[in-house]
Amino acid sequence: MKKLGLARVIGIALIAIAASACAKAPTAEMDAASAAVTRAESDADARLYAPDSVATAKELLTRMQAESAAKRFDAAKASAVAATEAADKAIRDGAAAKARAKTEAADAVSEAKAALAEAEQALAAALKIRRLSLDANAAETDILGAAAAIQSAEGDMAKADYKAAAMKARAARSTLAAVRTRVSDAATAASRKK
Repeated sequence: MKKLGLARVIGIALIAIAASACAKAPTAEMDAASAAVTRAESDADARLYAPDSVATAKELLTRMQAESAAKRFDAAKASAVAATEAADKAIRDGAAAKARAKTEAADAVSEAKAALAEAEQALAAALKIRRLSLDANAAETDILGAAAAIQSAEGDMAKADYKAAAMKARAARSTLAAVRTRVSDAATAASRKK
């Protein structure tokens, strides 16, 4: 009876050793995951517009490597598949975010150009008012600065630097709104003096 029990234990141990020796790292999935994460890291749009998605893919790749090193090959395979999917998603997210950024930047530049025209017209009209208490030189300087910022934003658009373009256009629009407020306030005050 003891011999049978010992033989059974030895048999189970041999089966376990054989099974673990047969288990192999999921190299195809791991190689695919490494290549996919490298593509995501190399994709300029993913890096600029979807850095969180790229970071997620890298974290999954690190987890895959740790699982493989610990010989947990099923978990390594699952992490490899997840890393590949996350890397592909990072590239898609980057492209989509870039398209949104382009639209937002184009809208911001367009709005800034309209604000420039309005500020120029408001200043020209206000300068015709008698007793106007306005630092016209400061207003003109601000308008010229905003026009230069808009021109720079258009240059950024041409270089596909949509974040910079939107930032400059919004800053120009803000400056022009302030000019319009100063001009309007001065015109209102001058009209009350009559």
